[in-house]
Amino acid sequence: MKGKAHIGEVDYLRAFGLIAIVYIHAFGFFLATFETNTYSYIFQELSVNLLRFGRYVFMFVTGLVLFYSYNGYKINTLHFYKHRFKNLVIPYAVWTAVYILIKRWSNMISWPNFAGFSTIWLQNLINGNAFYHLYYIVTTIQFYLFFPLLILIFKPQRPRLWAKIILVGGFLLTASYYYFLEIQVANVINLVAGTQWEAITGLVLQYKDRLLFSYLIFFLLGGLAGLYLKKWRKWLIEHHNLIFGGLILSAGLVCAEYFYFYHQLGWSWELTISVFKPSIYLYSLAIIASLSWLSLFLARRGYMRSLITILAANSLGIYLIHPAVLFIFHSFLWGQLTLLGPFVFILDPAAAIAVSCLITIFFGRNQYTSFITGKAGNLHKRVLWHNLSKTKVSGYDL
Repeated sequence: MKGKAHIGEVDYLRAFGLIAIVYIHAFGFFLATFETNTYSYIFQELSVNLLRFGRYVFMFVTGLVLFYSYNGYKINTLHFYKHRFKNLVIPYAVWTAVYILIKRWSNMISWPNFAGFSTIWLQNLINGNAFYHLYYIVTTIQFYLFFPLLILIFKPQRPRLWAKIILVGGFLLTASYYYFLEIQVANVINLVAGTQWEAITGLVLQYKDRLLFSYLIFFLLGGLAGLYLKKWRKWLIEHHNLIFGGLILSAGLVCAEYFYFYHQLGWSWELTISVFKPSIYLYSLAIIASLSWLSLFLARRGYMRSLITILAANSLGIYLIHPAVLFIFHSFLWGQLTLLGPFVFILDPAAAIAVSCLITIFFGRNQYTSFITGKAGNLHKRVLWHNLSKTKVSGYDL
């Protein structure tokens, strides 16, 4: 919305969330490559656990930006959908095709002819299975579909009360998911076998990580912050001790669970890194609050503004492209990368971010190729050629 001032700290939040996601994807490769039961391996496993917050940061930011932008305005539903189709659905469709081709090149999938490719492409467009990160785009598209309705009905007059309701509801939902759909999943499947609930349960189990309902509370928490932005900023400033205390306690809980349940009791790795663990839920909330405070602090002082604005403006393209860049690094350049020694854990994902950003900028410069990376790919023009302190960049609401 042109009449709304740009929220400076949102750029920092986007950048923090993006960095966390790229690093966790790189660490996932390292865990499958390096020797187990070493201190380095334990560090990587703990890092994977503690970087699970990236998706939640993006969801919070998406809710914040959209509710802030459209609060007080009558939404033009047709224009809203056309804008999102052009700047999210089309790039998603393009990169779904790219990742399907990568899978074929890796002998992970095949098809006899163009009709076979089209069928697989359409299936993956719907379920987000073309590559491991595209589930998030499917979830975001669902949120966009329902947003015109949400902006009409979600108008809380008592934000603190609603925040408590959402937080408690989110904890109960997460705990239920973790217990019934993960810990007790075998018993649940046996219970519904042969009943009318069997098909529905199967769909939920298969796609729970990309259903809007699974994450709606983070979108709504962001929406609440966007609707009451001044109050949200004031709360962050006044409660910074509580925020960082909660971060330390929740991070300690996640680490303790890793050593006790995974190493001591021998629970599966899937249960250990589940994003639906109540401890990850609490930790993610603490991370969102902590990064929001830090982002507000940095934005007001302009620290690293140029770098952060470039990352934020190209965040969609970087998100879509970085797994392909990591794939190339790890398939063709891994021998050279190992020469970096322990620094590979830092420099490999950092290089993936940089290369993905450059590719996004390259495609975004041309009006005929900008659709490949969406609207975010076009924002760099203002970033590079205008004074950043005076530019209002309406960053892509990823």
